[in-house]
Amino acid sequence: MRNKETAYLLWCLSFFGFAGIHRFYLGKPISGFIWFVTWGLFGIGQMFDLFLISSMVEEQNLKYQALYGSLPTGSIAPGSNGKIVPQERSDLHVILKLLKETKEATLADCVLATKKDVKTVKEILAQMQFDELIEVGNRENDGVVVYHMV
Repeated sequence: MRNKETAYLLWCLSFFGFAGIHRFYLGKPISGFIWFVTWGLFGIGQMFDLFLISSMVEEQNLKYQALYGSLPTGSIAPGSNGKIVPQERSDLHVILKLLKETKEATLADCVLATKKDVKTVKEILAQMQFDELIEVGNRENDGVVVYHMV
């Protein structure tokens, strides 16, 4: 997970000639390199980023949550007095992990992986498709509906 304070601190490094470091931190290495060699597109891009950092942090955190759930396994959960506690994976995370490992999955595969009923899994898959995390297609050899990670 990324935080805004760190991103803004890294943005401030542009005053010392290190423009674009915040973009590397926020998962944008190509534009980070361009910012670094052009001093943030001659300072113009760097100034725009001052207003865009907040949304870039939120975007990166949403990607993290979609792939890994709200807290990674073995994280220090809020209210746990600093103790490491195993975190239960969300259904979204279970399905994304299944798709990452198998490249495609059927509705039955998702039901087995999540241990939820068909109706619930269909709702989760519909929301994932709406959020552009997965896409639906047909397997070429037999026409079965399959889900792919975007």
